[in-house]
Amino acid sequence: MTGKKSFTAQQNPAMAFISTPAPETAKPMKPLYVKEEAHAKTTDAPEGYKVNPLYVETKSRRLQLLVQPSLYEAIRAKATAEGVSVNELVHTILEAAIKEG
Repeated sequence: MTGKKSFTAQQNPAMAFISTPAPETAKPMKPLYVKEEAHAKTTDAPEGYKVNPLYVETKSRRLQLLVQPSLYEAIRAKATAEGVSVNELVHTILEAAIKEG
């Protein structure tokens, strides 16, 4: 007969699924939801000034908008041509309309 089996030399199988923390020297990543160019568009800060993060809106409100299929296809085509999402294009258009008047 053999003695008791020792499990101390084996690595726990669950440890294969746990990631290790990034090294301290790594450059911190920016949050995915923050776009620097978006801040520049939505703020009227003069060039050279930094935007105060306390006044930058981070939350959004949903708006359900009903449009005709042909209008949606035209909006989607324009957004694709400009390389932006439909949401970003509509947001830009609405923001410009509000600023005009």
